[in-house]
Amino acid sequence: ELVASSPRPPQQGKSTTMGAKRTSISSCKRTVGRPAKVAKVTPSSGADKFAPVMRLMSEYCSLSESCTSMLASALPVALQTNKEDRHAFENSVIKAFEDACGDAERECKSAIEAAKVACSKHEEEKACSVANLELAERNAAKALEQKNAAQGFHDQKQAEKEKAETALKGAEQASEASKAEVQEVSSKREAFEAEVEQVLPALKEGNFAPKDWRLRQKAIARLSHLLEQSDAPESMVAGAQLAFKDKPESRGQFAVKTVEATEACLKTYSQALAQAIIGASEKSEEFRGDLVAKEEVAKASQSEYEAAMDALITADNEWADAESEVVGLKKSIRGFGPREEDLAAELRGSQTSFERFQELMGQFESLRDQLPAPALEVAAEGVEATTSTPAAEGEEAEVPVEGAEATTSMPAAGGEQA
Repeated sequence: ELVASSPRPPQQGKSTTMGAKRTSISSCKRTVGRPAKVAKVTPSSGADKFAPVMRLMSEYCSLSESCTSMLASALPVALQTNKEDRHAFENSVIKAFEDACGDAERECKSAIEAAKVACSKHEEEKACSVANLELAERNAAKALEQKNAAQGFHDQKQAEKEKAETALKGAEQASEASKAEVQEVSSKREAFEAEVEQVLPALKEGNFAPKDWRLRQKAIARLSHLLEQSDAPESMVAGAQLAFKDKPESRGQFAVKTVEATEACLKTYSQALAQAIIGASEKSEEFRGDLVAKEEVAKASQSEYEAAMDALITADNEWADAESEVVGLKKSIRGFGPREEDLAAELRGSQTSFERFQELMGQFESLRDQLPAPALEVAAEGVEATTSTPAAEGEEAEVPVEGAEATTSMPAAGGEQA
């Protein structure tokens, strides 16, 4: 009969857990000196390598959102596939991207050409504006000369008009004065003859009664005044005062001669007044004719002055328009500087953008044709660093790496494989 023994208590200080068994790597042994197999690079591990392609797509290609999403997913995979092993679909993906890049290149070149045309057109406009400014300045100078000439002609005609108006005013005053003189002499003759007619016949005929001696004396006084107006000598005036006191039949020979002389003097003076009226009338007619002539001259001067004024206004407006054109062209030319800088900046921007496009396109073509590029060489050097080195006793150990990392072989310590 077997007696079950009690389990041995665990020794103090020792773990009851068994150590992990080392995995044998005898199946991973390789000939000494032979490099380990390089792990295949996945799209996620080469994202930086395809960054230029993604920038080329996002910055230059005009694609729909769905097309862009498809190319962003499929293109890197198609590019990293060996050129000889690419599937027809992968080639079509690359071809679609090449077509989009071709459109983008044409757009870049078109933008450069448009910028060059804009700059050329701007230069033509600037040169045309400069030529127009020179012509406008010549026209403005000519317009100023015409304006000054019109101003001088206007001033001359204004002076002639003022002179004609002054002459006309003088002729009007002279004509009015001559008319007044005729009227004055006529009125004087009429009053003189009326006074003579009231005084001389009654005194000559002795029609005053003895009792009316006061009236007779008043009539003799009036006659004396008429004689004085007639420039009669004082002796005649004194003799008339005595001769006209007597009746006609009582007058002596001397008194009769005095009466006759008085009558003749008054008549002569009346005739002189009549002759003065004729002379004043003729003079008035002359002044009237001169007034008419002066009126014609003043009228002509006024018309010439108005024509000169119209010519001056026209010349002044033409000069103002010419000066405005000069000012406008100068302002326009001043604006050519900033505009020229903007157009030059646009051209430089288009050229810089095209250079960047060419650079990115070159990188894409390197990836497409799988040509060695600096970036690819650096990546290759990093991958080669994962190759194995010989072990101390002629054996090598190879450790698998997760994901897309390359496997590396480590030499075993003390001849053991790890």
